[in-house]
Amino acid sequence: MENVISLAGRIKKGDRAAFNELYLLYYSSLHNYGRSFLSATEAEDTIQDVFLNVWLHKENIDESLSLKAYLFRSVYNSALNVLKKKQHDQKLSDCEQEIELARYQYYDPDANEVIQSLYNNDIKVRIDAAIESLPPKCKEVFLLSYIEDMPSKDISEKLDISLSTVQNHTYNALKQLREKLRKKKNSFDVIY
Repeated sequence: MENVISLAGRIKKGDRAAFNELYLLYYSSLHNYGRSFLSATEAEDTIQDVFLNVWLHKENIDESLSLKAYLFRSVYNSALNVLKKKQHDQKLSDCEQEIELARYQYYDPDANEVIQSLYNNDIKVRIDAAIESLPPKCKEVFLLSYIEDMPSKDISEKLDISLSTVQNHTYNALKQLREKLRKKKNSFDVIY
């Protein structure tokens, strides 16, 4: 114990050789102690910080106290701080992941009713515009057939046109709508 107390006194006076002696004397046991709490790298960093702190505050060393006890207590306290920080970082990381997931879900058109509604409205507007652009008779046949769900025979009788004319108008309407909607879809894709 005399040797350690005199070692503390020498370090307090700025004796670098005494500090190196302290380091060699306790490093191995402090590292083993630190490893019971931390990874090898974390223990190494913690011990380096403890020794650096001793050297930077050497003028405050109390020669009547055990440097060994001080070093072990410092490693213990530093290890707790590292573990608390890791735990806090993990909680923060988990929280950030939850926020990120919530944000992705909010902007997912399949999961967000507002975006789905906007998307559906956009599609409806595009379909309505495409139907409006059809020739009048073709549009009328298409609306009766697909919107009012009227059979072709009833459309033929109502509009006083042949059944084959109804079928031709229906075919032409579908063909034109596919082309117009495909063009709009492609131009929509280019924008985004």
